[in-house]
Amino acid sequence: MNMKIKTLLSASLLSLAVTTGAAAQDDLQFTVLTQTGIDNTFWQAIKRGMDDACEDYRVDCQLLFTQENGNLQMHLQNLETTIAQGVDGIATVIVDDNLYDDAIERAVDADIPVVTINVDDTEGPDGNARLAFIGQDLFQAGYEVAKGLLAGMDKGAPQHVLLGLARPGESWAEDRIGGARKYLDEAIADGWNLTHETIDSANDLSVTGQRICQYVQGNNATTAVIGAGFWFSGAGECLRDLGIAPNTIQMGGFDLVPILLDEMNKGYVHLTVDQQPYLQGYLPIQQLYFINKFGLSAYDVNTGKALIRPADVAAVEKFSAMGVR
Repeated sequence: MNMKIKTLLSASLLSLAVTTGAAAQDDLQFTVLTQTGIDNTFWQAIKRGMDDACEDYRVDCQLLFTQENGNLQMHLQNLETTIAQGVDGIATVIVDDNLYDDAIERAVDADIPVVTINVDDTEGPDGNARLAFIGQDLFQAGYEVAKGLLAGMDKGAPQHVLLGLARPGESWAEDRIGGARKYLDEAIADGWNLTHETIDSANDLSVTGQRICQYVQGNNATTAVIGAGFWFSGAGECLRDLGIAPNTIQMGGFDLVPILLDEMNKGYVHLTVDQQPYLQGYLPIQQLYFINKFGLSAYDVNTGKALIRPADVAAVEKFSAMGVR
């Protein structure tokens, strides 16, 4: 059987099938699921990691997207369909602490190993039957973004920080912004003349950019912006249209996508966190293979919280272009 790596929009809608020439070794079938649409740039690095692992271990793999970002019901439907198919392993995000509990417990009870990637239940193994988590400590990463951004600002001057909550109610966004908020509150207690406010900033480059710029127009004391993802970097264009010079507002957030790196070079983004999505795609396939092949146990992996600043862009751009950073 030829090993196939498939990218699927939903359980019933196939798209962008990619086939390699390597022979499958053990007829193992693994499925990776996300709640995002196929146009999500960040997830292409996860797909690259999955593709490489599936080729290295010669197994059949598919990646299930939803038709649009944040469609949790379609994500759950895809998960239910995958379990019914009786695959040999599942890697999925958990962006709601309750929605997926029953399905994942049924999968594990049916001897289908399930690991979470990118986003976990906020209670970890106490909240869900999944076997392990491979991804970033989201709350800690948000804390580090705020800490890193304030490190380049004046403690004695008035500071107002806008927090962009990309998907209100989804655990990954709440955790990141919660971590940032915690550090900002600690800074206030430490004597910073600082205020902060949280808005629904959406998870679309254009929409997020416009919401940030509208906020800045109405709150001209804003000195920093922290986004829950990479979409905040979409504000660079409209900030320039408003006549706001580079480095006037400090902006930081997450991930290494091309537009964010470009805005770093232009002086409108000053800090981002690399959670190494390639590993979030590669390692679950590796673990699921070893579980099936050798009966090994799943294990947690923190894929990192590396802070990337403008001086680091040249070193990471070539890897970003390769789809691995």
